[in-house]
Amino acid sequence: MAAARRERRRLQQDPVIPLAPLIDVVFLLLVFFMLITRFLNPTIDLSLPESTTAQINDSQSVLVAIDADGGLWLDEDQISWAELTPRLQGLSAAEPTVRLRADGGTEHRMVVRAFDCIRQAGLEDIALEAVKENGN
Repeated sequence: MAAARRERRRLQQDPVIPLAPLIDVVFLLLVFFMLITRFLNPTIDLSLPESTTAQINDSQSVLVAIDADGGLWLDEDQISWAELTPRLQGLSAAEPTVRLRADGGTEHRMVVRAFDCIRQAGLEDIALEAVKENGN
């Protein structure tokens, strides 16, 4: 009888881990990380080259160039800003890479404007071009 009573006390004193609060904490962490990842998305997607000797296949690319005065060029033709999006929309079926080349004296807002026009045309693959410096 005394042994049965001791056994009951031992069974009653075993710790019980409540699962409901644990599940609540896990769901709160899940919601927290889901919300945080929404704020961490970059505003402009850039694909960085994997090699310094990488080259773009010119048959699959289109050149958009901006000179220091804000003039706009599509391949070898000088065009107006109003013509850029419609001309690129005609090329969007082939999904070419758009190479964006801007003069060093070009204002930043012109480069952003070119990005907007390219994205409005439905093209997502944009590569920024630069010239290597001849410094020491």
